[in-house]
Formats: sequence, structure tokens, C-alpha cells
Amino acid sequence: MKTITVMIHVAIVTALLLFSASESRAGGLIECNNCASPKDAALMSGSGLAVVMDFEKARLSAFEVEYDREIRKWRALSTPVPAQIQMAFLRILDATSAFRGPPEEAHAMAGGGSVVVLHPDNPGNTNGVRFPESYKSSNTFDIVASATLRTRLGQYLATELAGANTGSPTWNSIALSIQQAALNWAGLKGGGSITVMITWRDGSKTLYRVTPDNVAEAKYQKGESRDSTGNKVPDESIADPISAPSYAGQYYFGQHGDLDNWVRSAQMYGVPVQRGSSSRISCSWDGRTVYCQQY
Repeated sequence: MKTITVMIHVAIVTALLLFSASESRAGGLIECNNCASPKDAALMSGSGLAVVMDFEKARLSAFEVEYDREIRKWRALSTPVPAQIQMAFLRILDATSAFRGPPEEAHAMAGGGSVVVLHPDNPGNTNGVRFPESYKSSNTFDIVASATLRTRLGQYLATELAGANTGSPTWNSIALSIQQAALNWAGLKGGGSITVMITWRDGSKTLYRVTPDNVAEAKYQKGESRDSTGNKVPDESIADPISAPSYAGQYYFGQHGDLDNWVRSAQMYGVPVQRGSSSRISCSWDGRTVYCQQY
């Protein structure tokens, strides 16, 4: 076996057991940038499925590593990487390429990364991310109102973004580990996240984000939801003293349903709203609480 100590940028890392060990046996992940021989790199992983990640060449290579008793040597047999995992890997690297530059520039753009736009009626042909059937009739107020809906949608999005929907527990587990490794690498370039921008059928919007710390569940972005008119939708952030002042101001509602939903959401988080008959609401911050009045 060739010596490739110079080429291997990072030692073998064990795939994270993001799914339980009883469901699958996770294989090995190897980072080998500008790799001259992914096959030789895979031989360092030991027995089982090994995936070699070359971020610089934007290439994933997979091998089944086994010991051949006849020739008394280890061998690595090439095996295809599922297309959805390849697409997920390239999505991060394509976005990260825009952040390459001097270290000070990368630092200035920290927090950037891949952006995935979703709509219930988009079949996912453009970005490979399928919209969940059970959520197609929802809107941002439904997501704000239900912790269960928020969590389940976040888990679904994380699975789709990583390509962890192959039908193979082993590949699904590895997909999430690849996603984490790719985001960690992209973070060094200033692009270590994936932002999901959902525009619902009624025109309202919801944001989720995946980072290396939460590859198994995209996180709902508090304070970023908007109704169909563009109004900031009350969620947990309206009860947070740090973010609550941002809700002070005037609101106009183009759809009557939006106004009623907005009021219910505000009241759910403890914000008093004095009702009136107009399509406008005015909110103020007294240093402790947001108060709103429909006038």
C-alpha cells in the first residue's frame, strides 16, 4: 500500500452514530484533500464501508474494504455514492467557493453558506430537496403555533438536505456525518451553514438553518418568520427582552386572516393586544413588555 501521509489532511474519523447503533453500522470517513489515491486512503479505515472526502477537488469516493485471505492483503472495492448524498456534498462546496479569499474576508462573511429555497409546489427538481407532502397546506403561523410541527419539519429538512433518505440505514447515517464534516470544512471558508427559505402557498415565509452543531435537525430561526404582507410574525422572540423591542412599530395587514392569526400568535406568547376594527396594529415596547393595539 502506498504511503500517503502528506496527502491526508485529517486522520480517519469515525462516522457519527446519528442513528442508533442497532439500526446500522456506520462506516469510516476519511478526509483526503487533493487526494492522489482515494483507494489507498480508504485502505486505512479498516474493514467495512469507507468514504473518502476530498473537499478541494469536490469529490466523494466510496469503497468496501475487506481482507483477502488468499492474497493476505487488504483491498478496497469501489462502490457508488448515492446521488442525493453527492448532491448534498456539492451543494455546500458550491456555495463555499464564493467565500474563498483572504482569511480576513472569510471572517467578515462568517455565517454565510448555502441557501435553499423551497415552495410547496416546487417538486425539488432544481435543488433536489423534496417538500414534505404533509406540510403543503401549512403556513408560517402553523409552524409558529406548534412546537411539534416545527421540530418534525426541521428533522425532515435536515434529512433531505443531507441526502439521508436512501433507504439504507448505513448510508443515511454516513450522509449526516458527511454533511457535518462538509459544513465544518466550509466554516473555515466562511460558509458553514445551510439556510432554508420556505415560501408557503399563502405567501408567508419561514426560515430554518443547519450548522455543524445540528445536522440532524434544521433549527427554526426565531424572529425571521413573515406573513403574506411581510409583517414580522410573533414567535418566542417577542417574549425575549433582547429581541422583543424589534416588534415595536406599525403593522398593516392585506389579508384579514393574517391579522387574526398575528393577534393569536402574539397572545400565545403573552403579548396583550387591544382589538379594534381597522386593518392596522401598532405595537410599543415599555422596557419589559410589548403592547399592541388594533386601531
